[in-house]
Amino acid sequence: MPFVVMITGIPGVGKSTITRLALRKTRAKFRLVNFGDLMFEEAVRAGLVKHRDEMRKLNPNVQKELQMKAARRIVEMARTEPILIDTHATIRTPVGYLLGFPREVIEVINPNFIVIIEATPSEILGRRLRDLKRDRDVETEEQIQRHQDLNRAAAVSYAMHSNALIKIIENHEDKGLEEAVHELVEVLDLAVGEYD
Repeated sequence: MPFVVMITGIPGVGKSTITRLALRKTRAKFRLVNFGDLMFEEAVRAGLVKHRDEMRKLNPNVQKELQMKAARRIVEMARTEPILIDTHATIRTPVGYLLGFPREVIEVINPNFIVIIEATPSEILGRRLRDLKRDRDVETEEQIQRHQDLNRAAAVSYAMHSNALIKIIENHEDKGLEEAVHELVEVLDLAVGEYD
């Protein structure tokens, strides 16, 4: 049986750092796949964008087509090894929030777990201000909280269409990164034995 874990969280929550550290500690050998990178590869191939941050400004119907192409590639990979998808549950676009996984896309991927990384809006805002590598939209703490609330709602919807379990991991400055990493490792270790 394919074992697929989706890990999500809004930009600046620390998702990539937690994922990288957890993959070093888990007993299962996951293939890390960034869903946005797969979509970006497809968009570049089609001549639609030159930079990844242009993706969220594409027509929503075009984004959905790119999502489905990426989903099919993940299903192929999951036939031979467990997959950890680094992704966003919702994407803020100029006209509103876009689901990262419309029903037909989540049904194709059919994840076992959906892991949501969260932090306080002030922690996220501070991390974003320190990350100069990305061209991110400026959001208030209220907008950041709304985005996290939408992610939880999206995860419930995704679980309804895939029977995935939902795990929320908090990544607070005072809690310590180690605890968040440990919680993710516990989820990932469940894949041990699935591919033997």
